[in-house]
Amino acid sequence: MVDFTRLEQYLEIDTNQYNDTSLETLNAYIRHYALYVPFENINVQNGWPLALTDEAMMHKVVDEQRGGFCYEMNHFFKHYLEYKGFEVKALSATVLSPTGWAREGSHMSLQVMVEDVPYVVDVGFGDMPKFALPMDETDVQDVTGSYRVHHVDGTHYDIEKWSDDNHQWQTCYRVLNEPKQLKDFKDGIAFNQSSPDSIFVQGLLITMATEVGRNTLTDNHLTLLVNGEKTIQDTTAENYQTFLNQYFDIPKIAIHTFDSSYENE
Repeated sequence: MVDFTRLEQYLEIDTNQYNDTSLETLNAYIRHYALYVPFENINVQNGWPLALTDEAMMHKVVDEQRGGFCYEMNHFFKHYLEYKGFEVKALSATVLSPTGWAREGSHMSLQVMVEDVPYVVDVGFGDMPKFALPMDETDVQDVTGSYRVHHVDGTHYDIEKWSDDNHQWQTCYRVLNEPKQLKDFKDGIAFNQSSPDSIFVQGLLITMATEVGRNTLTDNHLTLLVNGEKTIQDTTAENYQTFLNQYFDIPKIAIHTFDSSYENE
């Protein structure tokens, strides 16, 4: 069994203060993870295998100071929460992008029970609050905006974010409320890892929450969201290594978009 105390030490979690199954503790775990571990698709960009075991993710997060995307991050975080005594189930979800619905059921989300009350938890999506979302449709505020769960029917619910531009709630993704196992995401994993139609194959995406907003890096731009204000810089072969380290705490690592060789110092 993987030693999750290594993760807690890396995330600087005070296990004396946070060592029960309360909502306060759950939110502390989410917040620490979100602030330390970036969402990133470097493995996909470089054609490397995903880290789909706890051992592989522990090495990737703690030893390489890296992150991952939904299957890696939420699968790993689910096992950590279960290790801490929480009741957790993985659910399949379909992401809604500006161009339409993504591949059905290809996103993994989590649902965590706290005192018999369900909450949405997702450390493997590029735009979520740093705490669990209540499922009673209450809108909750993080520095990156307002979020809520909206129940569509008896089996589906949406994760929504308020759009100041359109003055309405916009769907981030739709969840099928049926427990899933990692093997149920086999087709989605294959698609997102290798299909030319996958956004993760099409380009680099690294994003990580901060205390005041979010940092996001693509092949073209570095976007810094600070207290609601955005600044954008161009990404180049000369500066992306600096951006990786300065804004995501990722050590030097070559991405094939810029350099086909692999280096990690």
